[in-house]
Amino acid sequence: MIVHVRFTCAADYNERRLPHRPAHLAQLAQLRADGRVVAGGPEPDGSAAHIFYRVADRAELERLLDDNVFQQAGLFVARHPRELTDFLEPLAPPPVDAGLEVTLVEGAPGDRAKARASLAALQQQKRLAFGGFFADGTALAVVATASAGEAIGWLGTAGGWDVSHLRARAWSQTL
Repeated sequence: MIVHVRFTCAADYNERRLPHRPAHLAQLAQLRADGRVVAGGPEPDGSAAHIFYRVADRAELERLLDDNVFQQAGLFVARHPRELTDFLEPLAPPPVDAGLEVTLVEGAPGDRAKARASLAALQQQKRLAFGGFFADGTALAVVATASAGEAIGWLGTAGGWDVSHLRARAWSQTL
């Protein structure tokens, strides 16, 4: 299963993270090499981070979350896991520490089948890194632009999305 975990970062995350960052990146890079992490990175303001895990079950996820270097250092103060029930895999992962300026777009599609087809089309156009749908009917897409307006516009034009129900925020895709 693929699980998106949104971590709430400590108020002093930006001030304290640098000494732990090399170990954290190495840990996530190894998990990606092992097939247990799809992608990860922080929001630019340091308020949150997102990691997409590939795990067999919730017990494995909990072990990985507890072992996370930033979690153990107290840099993550809360975690919010959500399982993706339908997932479009990345076509090619970026290099470790890529720092790609992308946009996370979340919300409920107007027509799920059309929305899924639009995600696949955008991915072929290299406008989408990956994305998927949660059990509650909402979706998350990693759109390959730093502009929230452009990201939502691409989804709206592609079809299946009611842009008035989409929220976008900046994300730095580190791996």
